[in-house]
Amino acid sequence: MRQLNTHSKPSSGVYHANKSTLNYNLKKYQPSENLKRLVDCYWFVSWQLECGATWIQRNLPSPNMHLIFDQQSLYCTGVMTHAYETPLQGSKTLIGVKFRVGALNTILPYPHQELQNLHFNSGFLFDECQSDALHNTENHQICITTLNQLLSHLPQPDDSQEKMNRTWQILANNPTINTVDQWAKQSQLSVRTLQRLCIKHIGLAPKWLLRKQRCIHALQLLEEEKIDIYDVITLLGLTDQAHLIKEFKKILGLTPNQYLKL
Repeated sequence: MRQLNTHSKPSSGVYHANKSTLNYNLKKYQPSENLKRLVDCYWFVSWQLECGATWIQRNLPSPNMHLIFDQQSLYCTGVMTHAYETPLQGSKTLIGVKFRVGALNTILPYPHQELQNLHFNSGFLFDECQSDALHNTENHQICITTLNQLLSHLPQPDDSQEKMNRTWQILANNPTINTVDQWAKQSQLSVRTLQRLCIKHIGLAPKWLLRKQRCIHALQLLEEEKIDIYDVITLLGLTDQAHLIKEFKKILGLTPNQYLKL
């Protein structure tokens, strides 16, 4: 069982990552070799808060779908197009499967656009009666072995899905991409092909996805003590502060200053 390094840098999927990780413990693991084209990682989040205490975890939009086990039920999440909140109380462990972008397209019960921002039944993946071993949340090895078995029958991504995932990784790993044209060029695609891929496999336009990634990179920069809003503007290649505010409000629903005050 290979654990991914979750301590070298905070998660990029949450508000105020440095502060958030003080309230929960996150561990990530790789799937079995035969599932690496489908599954990005398995994740375990646990917390133990004092009686009566609540931590509101604010999460960023994500183009990845997830399978989540919350000790009572299994469910899937669609592509999230806006920031959302999860209240943490008491003691609990969540187990999750982060699927690669577009990996479930051929078996989804409904089109991507109809599943955005929703929790929905995971029965299309496997028979939930086979998931009893996931209740043993303290033993990550047993849970991971179970997930590898439960997901092993799923169809592998086709060439189009693989192309979308490679294209997404180019954007996710390159914060210097500032335009859809640049993204398409670095992906060796036409803009029109990029648009078709994104709509088909994620249900969102390339411009929105680019804006989302720029916001995430901005948040990562703001986590660094010596980086301020003006540094972010320069590093992201934005024109001015108004441009940065516009980007933030489109994705997060608040300005950079409002984010820093949370």
